[in-house]
Amino acid sequence: MPTLIEPVRDELVSAGELRLHVVQWGREGPAVVCLHGLTANAFCFQALADVLAADHRVIAYDLRGRGRSERPAQGYSVPIHAADLDQLLTVLGLERVALLGHSLGALIALFYAAWRPERVSKLILVDAGAPLPWRSPEEQPAWLSASIARLGMPVASFEEYRQRLQSLPFLGPWWNAYLDRYLEHDVERLPDGSVRSRVYREGVLEEGRRAEEARPREQWERVQAPTLVLRAGAGMFAPDDQLLSKEAARELVTHIRRARLVEFGQLNHYTIIFGADPGPAEAIRAFLSEREEEGPEPEPESGVQGLA
Repeated sequence: MPTLIEPVRDELVSAGELRLHVVQWGREGPAVVCLHGLTANAFCFQALADVLAADHRVIAYDLRGRGRSERPAQGYSVPIHAADLDQLLTVLGLERVALLGHSLGALIALFYAAWRPERVSKLILVDAGAPLPWRSPEEQPAWLSASIARLGMPVASFEEYRQRLQSLPFLGPWWNAYLDRYLEHDVERLPDGSVRSRVYREGVLEEGRRAEEARPREQWERVQAPTLVLRAGAGMFAPDDQLLSKEAARELVTHIRRARLVEFGQLNHYTIIFGADPGPAEAIRAFLSEREEEGPEPEPESGVQGLA
C-alpha cells in the first residue's frame, strides 16, 4: 500500500472575486500547477505528488464550483477557468510554472499556455487537449453522462457512495488508497448522514453548453512551451469510448511545437492519474527533469512513444 504524503498547504486563497481551495505538496523546487477534470477535485493528483514532491512544489486547486472552492451561480467555461488560474498564479507569487492538466484541466492548461506563454515553462496534457469527440451533451459517452448524473443526488451513506463507484468496471479493479483519499474530498456530509458530491451541477452543465469556447485547435500553434501528452488507450464502458482518440492525439502533437506523445494502452481516462501504474508519473517526472532549452526554438517536431 502506498504511503500518501500529507500536504504542506491546504487552505482557501482569494483570487479575484473568488476563494479557491489550494493544496500543495512539497516545500522546495520548481512549481508544478495541476488542474483537475470536470467533476473532480485537487486530490486526484495525490499519486503524482507522492512521486514529485521530493524536489517539486506540486500545487493543485479545486476549480470554481468544485471541492471547497466557491461556487458562483454562473460563469463556467474554459476561458473563465484560465482567468481564475492567471489570478491565482499572481496571488501565489508564481511568475512562471509547469502546468499539468487532466481532462477538462488539460483544455484549461492548453488555453492558458496559448494565452499567457510567458508564464508557462512546460505543459503536460493528460488524456485531453483535442476537440471533444461529440458535438452536443446528448452525444457524450455513457461514462461521462453517468459521472454528471450523480451530481446533486444524495446517497444514504459514504460507504454506499464508495460502493457505487467501486462497482464501475473502469474503477473497481484498480481501486486503491489514492481513490479513497480522493473520494474523501469529493463529498459533503449532510445532517441526516447522507452524502453528495461537492461539485456544482449547474456549473458543469453550463460548461457543457459552452464547450466550444475552449477552441483547442486554435491554441495548438500558439503554445511555446515544451509539451508532453499522455494518452490512455483503454476504453471505459466500450473499447472505443476514449476521450482522446489515437488519431486526435497524433494530430495534437503534430501541431504543437516540441510536443511528444506517450500512450498507455492498459490505462483508462481515470486510472492514468490514480497510481494504477507507475508509468505516467515516471514519464512526467522525466519530462520535468529535462533542462529547458535556451535561445531560439527548434523547428517544429513531434514524437510518439507507446507503452502496452
